[in-house]
Amino acid sequence: MSDNSEVQGIHPVELSVYSLVSSDLDNLYQAINELRESQALLILKLRTVRDSLRLENELLFDSNEYKAQFKEVNNLQKRLQKITLRLKDLERRSSQLTTSS
Repeated sequence: MSDNSEVQGIHPVELSVYSLVSSDLDNLYQAINELRESQALLILKLRTVRDSLRLENELLFDSNEYKAQFKEVNNLQKRLQKITLRLKDLERRSSQLTTSS
């Protein structure tokens, strides 16, 4: 007994399995598509947040704004070191004068 599906090359068992599994496959395909859509939305949201954080970081931590202040602090530190050395030298001389008198 030859079936119409056998003539087309599809075995009846194969057709039965497909009919049983096809609804699950359709649901799985739909779920995968929904996941892809939500993934795309999440990527867009993450990019928006990343760009916002980059902009905020640039505004808060603009290194050009602080370069002059850092340079001034470094200059003050160097001056302080020189003054400290001079003070030590003067203290040493003073102690020599007091001990020799």
